[in-house]
Amino acid sequence: MADLNPRVILPSHGPIPADPAAAFAAALRRAQRLVDDPAAAVWYGARRIFAFALMIRDGIPADEVEPYLTARAWLTDGARLLNVAPDALATELVTTMLRSGATILRDGRLHAAADHPP
Repeated sequence: MADLNPRVILPSHGPIPADPAAAFAAALRRAQRLVDDPAAAVWYGARRIFAFALMIRDGIPADEVEPYLTARAWLTDGARLLNVAPDALATELVTTMLRSGATILRDGRLHAAADHPP
């Protein structure tokens, strides 16, 4: 697509890039990083999927988050790829996302911290 030299890129989210060539170059660098580090790619995907699940469900009760995660095929597949137990991956995913501020605990429910429409 970059070889088509588009004048405008209409992304699925976020602002329209002012410089399409620079936007493609940045996207290719990000994609290459994921290819070069498969474990990081698994983590990236897990964080995104989990955050979107929290958005879609308007949060998940804190005491149900880890059982919810370990019942998801994407998490068990990710755990296999990372060579860890699904419950260990679920625990680490919740812990790291809380620590980073990507998720928040509010009224006994875990929520995505990113601004999103209900």
